[in-house]
Amino acid sequence: MKGIVFFGAGNISQSIIIGLINNGFEKKDISFIDRNPLNNKIIKKMGIKPIDIRQLTKNNHHIILAVKPKDAIQACNEIALINNKPNLISVVAGIQIKTIKSAFKAPTIVRAMPITSSAYNKGITAIYGNPGSKDLMNYSKKVFDKVGISLFLKKENEIDNFTGLIGSGPAYFFHILKVYEKRVLQLSNGDKKLTNKIISTFLDGVSASVKDNVGFDEAIKKIASKKGTTEAGINSLISNNVLELFEKGILSAIKRSKEISDEY
Repeated sequence: MKGIVFFGAGNISQSIIIGLINNGFEKKDISFIDRNPLNNKIIKKMGIKPIDIRQLTKNNHHIILAVKPKDAIQACNEIALINNKPNLISVVAGIQIKTIKSAFKAPTIVRAMPITSSAYNKGITAIYGNPGSKDLMNYSKKVFDKVGISLFLKKENEIDNFTGLIGSGPAYFFHILKVYEKRVLQLSNGDKKLTNKIISTFLDGVSASVKDNVGFDEAIKKIASKKGTTEAGINSLISNNVLELFEKGILSAIKRSKEISDEY
């Protein structure tokens, strides 16, 4: 694989880099550009070297654009001054290919939407590219398959759905797990390590059921007995419209992703 330059070295870049390193990607083939001193410090500790933007060339780099949406156009303009025909993989939420493309003369562009679980080889990445970007799409898949699994999307607007559902998904579950943490901490007499181990084991058990293709209704039925504790808890969740509210949260994230696309 050719070298990868992360243009922007925030949380998502750090997650991908950790995942790549842990799965055999050579550190010498990864570099980054970021003005943030803290990001520079974190990435350098991983053994990854920064490069000057003037080193960006088509022959030896694939660029992963990983900046905030509000900074994407400026970043593209800066890259275009050095390389007007880049191989560019954008992981910027909401910014369409046509918007990125307008900054360059003849770019090859792919959009990808990874998640921070990439650091643990549990990433899920959606990939989309226009006709003519097949080679870069295949390269992108090889990269993101090293940190989890990836899938190709047929339409660019499907990325909005993916962003709201999967891209933002871990944060939803972390939010729910805060409730568990509070209660489990009480059971474990405030032992944080034991609490984390209990929650981790708990999630592994749920994950194992999914991997075993156990249907969700069947899994619930195995746990919930008539007039038992589980049934009482589930009935309370249903009567308080928790599931509907959870889905509304996902739809709000999808809506915001579409709004960002319109803004830029």
